[in-house]
Amino acid sequence: MKKLLKYTLFLSFALVIENEIWSNLSFSPKIETIIKVALILAIFELILKPILKILLLPITFLTLGLIRIVINTLGLYLAVFLISGFSINSVTFFNYELTSFLAYLFTSTTISILLYIFKKL
Repeated sequence: MKKLLKYTLFLSFALVIENEIWSNLSFSPKIETIIKVALILAIFELILKPILKILLLPITFLTLGLIRIVINTLGLYLAVFLISGFSINSVTFFNYELTSFLAYLFTSTTISILLYIFKKL
């Protein structure tokens, strides 16, 4: 329970910082939705992600670990699917507009980097 709360706090900070940097997340009721999304991502990170890593181990070897980025993106898709007030918009990165899957991939990578930094602090 303590680990779930810690991850929820870290992910809520990561969501807010990611939104401040790229401005591509939209939360309908702001604070409530951020906490709900962070809780879903924390549950995904702690329960579903290890199971997916084990199931996709052969593919991980074949792709040299690049499938892990897609696994993180699946967590973001899950959060958007479950929470109606949360959506991800397109991202402009070096004059390239990333939409749909690439926007999700870019956002999940940014959130993963921020989560890694928070866990190391």
